[in-house]
Amino acid sequence: DLSDIEVPILIFSGGEPLVRKDIYELGEYASGKGLRVVMSTNGTLITEEVAGKLKDSGFLYVGVSLDGLRETHDDFRGIEGAFEGALRGIRNSLKAGIKTGIRFTVSGINYRDLPDVLDLVVREGITRFCLYHLVYSGRGKELVESDLSNEERREMINLLIGKTLDYCRRGTELEILTVDNNVD
Repeated sequence: DLSDIEVPILIFSGGEPLVRKDIYELGEYASGKGLRVVMSTNGTLITEEVAGKLKDSGFLYVGVSLDGLRETHDDFRGIEGAFEGALRGIRNSLKAGIKTGIRFTVSGINYRDLPDVLDLVVREGITRFCLYHLVYSGRGKELVESDLSNEERREMINLLIGKTLDYCRRGTELEILTVDNNVD
């Protein structure tokens, strides 16, 4: 049905889409119908084998949630080693030839990690960085008090603009997107 109404993209998200046993079958079916098939994941389950299967089943892009550097990300996720697992998944996805990007949900907890996360993105050869603002639904309802103040948000956006201009001047190939806040 999505193909018939010419939906241009199908994003498998979650929870964690890689826990579905039929994820490769679904990706292959959707891509066979002409949909651009992408995934939003925590990245920890992307082994070399999984990355190869994703590529073979038609996934064209993988967005991995990385919400700070090691300590911040692990604390935010509540799992020691989540950062290393996500980074390993990113590397495996890139190695398989899948366009891979970072999904960073900014908050008062992690916005100071932003410059270093962007530098990590460049060092790892990742070509897309998506900065998401906190949305007050689902788990986000519990995080309202950790959202940025107006001053912190302005500081963060100015930092993002400065880094973007610096990368452009240096010829760094990096697409930077902001999502969920139209005033950006």
